[in-house]
Amino acid sequence: MNSKDIQSVIALMERHGVATFDYEHGTTQLHLTVGADAHDAAPASPDPAAMADPETIRSPGVGIVLYAHPANAGPVPALPRKAAKGEVVAYIKTGLTLRAVLATKDCRLQRALVADGTGVGYGEALLEVAP
Repeated sequence: MNSKDIQSVIALMERHGVATFDYEHGTTQLHLTVGADAHDAAPASPDPAAMADPETIRSPGVGIVLYAHPANAGPVPALPRKAAKGEVVAYIKTGLTLRAVLATKDCRLQRALVADGTGVGYGEALLEVAP
């Protein structure tokens, strides 16, 4: 992502009333905040994994939970199943943006605590896990 791309993203954010934008690709991370309070904005909220009950995986943001990528024509993966640390186990869809929900440790995903396609809040428990 170059400066022209960033300027385009900022213009889109302002046009559509989007207050924050997070971008991650490889080792590149970008966090944009737009609006009247952008200069006084508080630092990003703590990682929900840090707040998480060790037996759940929690939402990293607000949106609609999806247990499979929308471009994947296949069914939602069945539970229970194993997941490796860092593996994408769900997505949070906010507008046109998808944010990956990652397994915080090697675990077994026991059951979904929220149905696929349901609205969730930041830090809400999504999946019950076992070691």
